[in-house]
Amino acid sequence: MEKPVNYFKPAVRALSVSIAAMGFTISAQSAAAQEISCGGPYTISSGDSLSGIAKRVYGSAADFQIIYSANVDAIGPNPGLISLGQQIYIPCLGGEAESDADESLIRKVVTTEQLAAPTGNGVRVVTATDWAPYFDESQEQGGMITELTNVALAAADGNPEYKIDFINDWGSHLQPLLTDHAYDFATAWYEPPCELIDQLGDDAKFRCNNFEWSDPMFEILLGYFGRANEPLPATHAELAGLSICRPDGYETFVLEEDGLVEPAITFGQEGLITGCMAGLLDGTYDVVVIAVDPGQGAVMELGAQDQIMLNEQLTKVMNLSPVIAKSNPRREEMLGMMNSGIAAIKADGQWFEIVNRHLSAHRAQTQ
Repeated sequence: MEKPVNYFKPAVRALSVSIAAMGFTISAQSAAAQEISCGGPYTISSGDSLSGIAKRVYGSAADFQIIYSANVDAIGPNPGLISLGQQIYIPCLGGEAESDADESLIRKVVTTEQLAAPTGNGVRVVTATDWAPYFDESQEQGGMITELTNVALAAADGNPEYKIDFINDWGSHLQPLLTDHAYDFATAWYEPPCELIDQLGDDAKFRCNNFEWSDPMFEILLGYFGRANEPLPATHAELAGLSICRPDGYETFVLEEDGLVEPAITFGQEGLITGCMAGLLDGTYDVVVIAVDPGQGAVMELGAQDQIMLNEQLTKVMNLSPVIAKSNPRREEMLGMMNSGIAAIKADGQWFEIVNRHLSAHRAQTQ
């Protein structure tokens, strides 16, 4: 998963429709002419983007991810590719309902030493903090994805007993905590494109060979940031020859799957997202690749909103999912439990209620 930092702020730039890819003649006036309000359907018009719709409904383009989360099955993996005439649902922000999740099942653990393996029907899940609004001990229910994991297991087939522990050392989660079976699941991690294993690096190959992911828990947007005064590449292939930064410890398979490895590119790392963005400003790097929200938070932290911009054409959707070791003797049973719970909370509306509540609260705190 993305290494957590403390620069998580709302997105400030619009994620727009790729006009060339859609092949439409766009008139912004047609989009503005249609009335739009939350709590009902909306038909996509010429000139629309999810961020533009969010700006009109909620007053902030940053809330486009709430609309996307409510319509991910209809829109598909690219939130920039909405279709003229497509009908989507516009949710209202917030959510007055309180969480039904049992927060007593979430525990704070300070050790990274191997713990006793679960017994009987118990399922042990490990997560960590400092990646708001997704994982954070200071937030309600430990953050959005922590709560999603909690309610999914509560709704899972077989009524499993389970515990969710915070161990605030992300690097220990896959190995040794999962590989030694001290825990069953780590939540939540990106799944590499294992069908492209021959072009992946050693870390991604290790994950492909040793771990298995549940069905997707949540979709996060991966962004490509460049200097605002320079032409932005239209395809990932056009990044060849450039200098690209990812913060230290972050997955590199997001570059490897597009062939963006040395010597085709120059790859650099910094300790923090702000370090990569500062390197973009001083010319050390040409591109910074990072999840959209923390990336734009770092841009705001540097006061560089007019100097750095998101390259909307290259944005990707990345699935965050609980992961289990292939060597776990109960792997198939536990994956079945987790997947049944994820399906149940998506079907009965709990999934979106939780996503909406956490994202809305996060926006209110950071705007």
